[in-house]
Amino acid sequence: MDVAVQGAKQTAPEEIQALARAKVAKLGRLTPVLERAEVRLSEDRDAPGSGRKVCEVTITGHGHTLRAKAAADEVPVAVDKVVDKLEHQVERLKGKLVGRSHPRRSHTLPKD
Repeated sequence: MDVAVQGAKQTAPEEIQALARAKVAKLGRLTPVLERAEVRLSEDRDAPGSGRKVCEVTITGHGHTLRAKAAADEVPVAVDKVVDKLEHQVERLKGKLVGRSHPRRSHTLPKD
């Protein structure tokens, strides 16, 4: 999965970018349908003086789009929260895709 990390007003530090890339790239292993992820790191616009950090992730691929947003006091915590939300969405998507490719068979009883 191709992961792009952006800072809203300034570039994020390299260690934060590496952390975000590693955690979001793990989601690509769960469902190979997803091809590209964009991670945006910014400060909370609702409470600018609070210093809360926001992590927004958009994952796209093969007509599917997954989005999640989380805020925390520190960037690594916000990244962890957003990855937890996306794991749930990826599992749901994978279940839908597997269910579509393996339809249930109707079990009819043979007539005697």
